[in-house]
This record gives sequence, C-alpha cells and structure tokens, in this order.
Amino acid sequence: MRSLLAPSVYNSPEVFAREQERIFRRLWIFAGPRTLLTEPDSFITRTIGGVPIVIQNFAGELKAFVNRCAHRQSAIQIAEHGRRRLACPYHGWVYDGDGKVASIPFCDSLYGFDDRVRTSRHLDGVALECVGSMMFVNLDADPMPLESQFHREFLDRIAYVSSYFDDEVLVANFGGGFNWKLIFENVLDSNHVPFVHSGSFAKLLPKRRPDPVQSAARNARTPPDSGLTTDLRDMSFTAETSIEFRHWPWHDNVERFSNEAKYFNYFIYPNVNFTSIAGVFFPIQQFNPGAPERTDYSMWVLTGLQKQPNPATPAILWAQAKGEKSVIDEDIVVLEALQRGLGHGASPAFQGTYETQLRAMARNYLDRMS
Repeated sequence: MRSLLAPSVYNSPEVFAREQERIFRRLWIFAGPRTLLTEPDSFITRTIGGVPIVIQNFAGELKAFVNRCAHRQSAIQIAEHGRRRLACPYHGWVYDGDGKVASIPFCDSLYGFDDRVRTSRHLDGVALECVGSMMFVNLDADPMPLESQFHREFLDRIAYVSSYFDDEVLVANFGGGFNWKLIFENVLDSNHVPFVHSGSFAKLLPKRRPDPVQSAARNARTPPDSGLTTDLRDMSFTAETSIEFRHWPWHDNVERFSNEAKYFNYFIYPNVNFTSIAGVFFPIQQFNPGAPERTDYSMWVLTGLQKQPNPATPAILWAQAKGEKSVIDEDIVVLEALQRGLGHGASPAFQGTYETQLRAMARNYLDRMS
C-alpha cells in the first residue's frame, strides 16, 4: 500500500513553512528536562517553530518567553543554557518574572520614556507545562489542553519515569541532511534495527527474541486508510523490549524506576524519542526541523537519581552519549541517502502491515496540515 505522504512533503520549502505554522507553533513541543533549571536565574534557550524561546527559573518558578528584547529585538539569553538574570546583553534592559521591564539603564536621560511607556514594554509569554521533569511549551495564543494531545495515562507514565532524572545532564547538538519526518519514522520502525545497526544496537537484543511487530503482521490485515486512527493522542505511546543488560558497580548508586532488563521507548509526537535503558540511563532525542532537508538534533543524557554524588558521572554520561551518537550516525548515513532519492520521479513509499503506525502518523500529519 502506498504511503499517504508524497515525496514532496520531505523537501518542499512551502510544506516546511506550513509545518512550522500548523504543527510546531500549535502543538505542545518538548523543550528540555526540568533538571537543567534547578537554580534561581538558571535558563535554557530553544528555537521552536522558528521562534526563539527562553525558559528561566525565577526564585523557583519557571516561566517561558519569546527570547526577544522589547527594545531592539535582540536575544536576551544567548547561551544554550546557563545562569544569569533575564537581562538583555545589548543595552541592559532587565525583565522580571512576568516578562515586564524591571529597569532600563539611563531611562530618563537617553530614552525619554515616561512611566507609562516604560511599563508598557514586556516580553511575549509562552505557555509552559511541566510533566514530571519534562518541560513542554506551546506557542499558540490559545493553547490546546495537554490532554487533547496526549492520553492522560501517557502523561502520568512519563511524569513518573522522568521523576527519576538526576540533575546532572549532558547536552549535545548535531545535525543531519534529511527531513525531520524521516528520522521520526525511523525510530518507529523496529524492522530497520537488524540491518542498519547489526554491529551496534542490535547486539543488545536477545538473539532469539520473537518480534511482536512481525508476529502481529503475519496474523493481521493491513487496515484501509479509513481504518487508521485520527486521534492525535494515539500518536504518542510507549513500547518496551528485553535487552542484554550488563551490570556495572556504579548502577548500585542509582535509583531506578524499573529493575527490569528492558529498553523503554516513549514516543512523543511530533519529534521526540525518549528512552530508558533498564531505568539506569535516560537518553532523550529530539528532531528539530532546521530546513526542508536538514534536521537539527538535540540530545540530553541523564542517569537515574544518584543516591550519593559520584565524581565519575560526567565520564559516564560522556561514554553513554558517544554510544548513542554512534548509533545515530548509522541512521544518518541511510537517511541522508534516502533524502537524496526523494527528488523528481520518486514515488510514495510502499508500506506493509507492520508500518500501520507510520501510516496513522501520516494521516494525522495531513489533518494537522489542512
């Protein structure tokens, strides 16, 4: 059965612009782990739907704003994350936790602003919701309730799992030359693992593990387009599979939400793969649309809560991040070649029963876009 998505949706500038407007500026989008913002004046910056965002800790309360000064539109926080007050580095305008101007250096002598003008200047607020230790923002002027995008059971699950995040976080950014939808389709496709990752990730899977996806496919018929779910909440879901898990002594210092030797996936629509390896590690991958044919990865790596400080944690996180990146690099090689093939004359993908979830994603995507 042919995919509902034409090749042009993976390389068209017009489609890309519409995605930014109708998906990334209307849905709740993951912004980062809350454990990056534990200290007063700590902040993170992101670009979502083409809009620069800053999330800042104001004496324990988290607030999100468009990261543009009300004076000359300069970025107020320039670093990706850090700790400093919400003050524009260009001309020193300072903002409070409500996004209002708290002070303007030389306001009377240089600007001539009276109190009415000064107090009318403010930052544009952005809706922010924390689900456990996971932060989500929504750029829409009238954001939909979280429960309209995610099932309550799913929200409760990721809240519980993320409550085990430690506050030491490794952050990494890199890119790939392909459309963001290709990588999200890729993480939903378990069938690529033994081929693309035969020498890496596939080695963690028990050699004789039955494949529930393919077993189901043998006993099921491919549903027609009319039988695909149209519920946005169904686009985010959980999955788990057994893995070969090697125990290391430092694991005993980590509080785990699960002691099972499993690989846990939490697919967060539209662009996050949140995973856990046996409750010890928490890699989070986000696939940010950079251009029609470019994806900007953001990756966070955390351990479970540490019972006592461990000076080796930075090295542990670095080693895990290197392992994650090596697997991602294998995907990048294949997906960049796939992207190059989506030019003139390419046909929509030909899909089978096990790809029903991808077809449901495509149907929902088209609903968002229209």
